Amino acid sequence: MKRTLSFALAGVLALSVLAGCGSKPGKVYEQPASPANPATPKQAEGKLKIGQLPVVDGMPFWVAAEKGYYKQEGVEVELITFKSANERDAAIISGDIDGMLADPIATATLVASGTPVKIASLGLGATKAEGPMAIIAAPGSGITKVEDLKGVEIAISNGSVMDFVVEKLLTEAGLKKEEIKTTNIPQIPIRYESLMSGKIKAAILPEPWLSMAAAEGKGTKTILHDATAGKLDYSLSVIPFREQSMKEKPEAIKRFFLAYNRAVNDIRLSPQGFMDLLIREGKVPVEVKTVYKNVPPSMAQAPKKEDLESVVQWLVDRKIIKSPVSYEQLVDTSLLPKK
Repeated sequence: MKRTLSFALAGVLALSVLAGCGSKPGKVYEQPASPANPATPKQAEGKLKIGQLPVVDGMPFWVAAEKGYYKQEGVEVELITFKSANERDAAIISGDIDGMLADPIATATLVASGTPVKIASLGLGATKAEGPMAIIAAPGSGITKVEDLKGVEIAISNGSVMDFVVEKLLTEAGLKKEEIKTTNIPQIPIRYESLMSGKIKAAILPEPWLSMAAAEGKGTKTILHDATAGKLDYSLSVIPFREQSMKEKPEAIKRFFLAYNRAVNDIRLSPQGFMDLLIREGKVPVEVKTVYKNVPPSMAQAPKKEDLESVVQWLVDRKIIKSPVSYEQLVDTSLLPKK
């Protein structure tokens, strides 16, 4: 997900509303070369509003907008970027957005509380290298190993996938649950600045903030990285939609995923080719170009059952939800493109 970055810059990182339409003609993602006279499909009924956070998982959404793939596939998409997961979740509960880039923790919690949403696709996390997170120690903190984190407050976003990843990585590394302490800093840019300025001793960060914090010469120390630690893929992102939207706008959602997969294909062909877009839409510092090595995402697909079951069990153990929700209650991939 620089030490010289000021809180003024962190303020600039507060994100705004994005528009998700373009006009450049192209072709379906399986065939990268554009035809001479591409046909424009009939517009699907219903505009889609999609909520996001400032993480690299949003890259396919932004690329699809930049390339005009939504319009080419005949769907109008508005991308709305939120400052925190709580704000995003409130928007889907109220019906202000149709779908969102989220994590399994948030989605399972919403389902368990009665909010009618379904995971339509995995975002990042088909492999452990996609969209990783890590626990980072601040410059000058003196923290160099897992044992040094006993009783130290680690900045997270409460009840989110980052909270989940911290507990899973640390307990698997030998810490007891009662030895793990956290503090809630939900806005990622503020968490990053707090870490780099030494206001907190440790934090969990997603990409591209993770690469910026861990860059050579920063004085930070990566304690646990979930691309190399952890028994399962813990830092998943998912793309859930409201069930009402899935019923009322199925064609629009199908076309959204066609555009999404075309964007994924572009990123896979040029993993570093969209850094300017990441800087502009993700509102990250320009240094991301030199420190972040993008791992291309996978095509839209169903999340693994065992990964979601691990999340659900954690939520039950934490008493965040009262009883388990099944994979079938969480997932509906019927609107994904056919293979």
